[in-house]
Amino acid sequence: MAGHPFERIGRPRHPDVLTPAEWEVLAGVREGLSNREIAARRGCDLETVRFHLRNLRAKLAVGSRDALRAFPGRPAAAIQSARHARRRRRVRELIPLVETGDVARLLAFYVEVLGFEIVSRWPDAGVPRWVALGSGGARLMLRLRPEGPLPGVRRHGSPVVPNLYVEDLQGFRREIERAGHPCGRPRSLFYGAREFDVRDPDGNLLVFVEFAASEPAYLATGRDAPAQAAPRRKPKERSGA
Repeated sequence: MAGHPFERIGRPRHPDVLTPAEWEVLAGVREGLSNREIAARRGCDLETVRFHLRNLRAKLAVGSRDALRAFPGRPAAAIQSARHARRRRRVRELIPLVETGDVARLLAFYVEVLGFEIVSRWPDAGVPRWVALGSGGARLMLRLRPEGPLPGVRRHGSPVVPNLYVEDLQGFRREIERAGHPCGRPRSLFYGAREFDVRDPDGNLLVFVEFAASEPAYLATGRDAPAQAAPRRKPKERSGA
């Protein structure tokens, strides 16, 4: 009966050009293995390998073993996984970029006050136009602000605020203040950290953060802080009858 759900018999159509078994046999051909060696590798009989080879020649429209060996295709799953792997590796590192009209002035603040070291710069001599800075695991780049609007670039008014993690928050804050730069008041955050902010000579906001050595259990579990119980009132003494 036409249109019967069980009208088509046999294995369902594979979405790739070749089935997984055919790709395995083709891999053996590419390695120069004989049919008997391919059968031993796959744990099947010799006739099964010959069956797959006949299907390979028909599907790929080739007439010889040398032509099979030269076939450039790869399994669709392998191509897809390679694409995903490349996509996962596209972002390697995040480095904040600070644009300024005076790289030398801003560079002095980050090196002399905040303790950054120059990793590289351009040009090597004279007035810097681009500088890469580092301090521990922190990275930062300074670049001379381009004159006029860049083609196709729209500048937004809410820049990303770099968070710089330090070990001694209070000591670091005192050093910055001794160098003549005002700092914001330290703040305690709900997830067990303390922070304060500083503006560099260009007005860019920097936030310095330090995590507490130990944090309350409710922060680690994500629960709300336990409410403190109200002190109990002492019951009034009843006067004797």
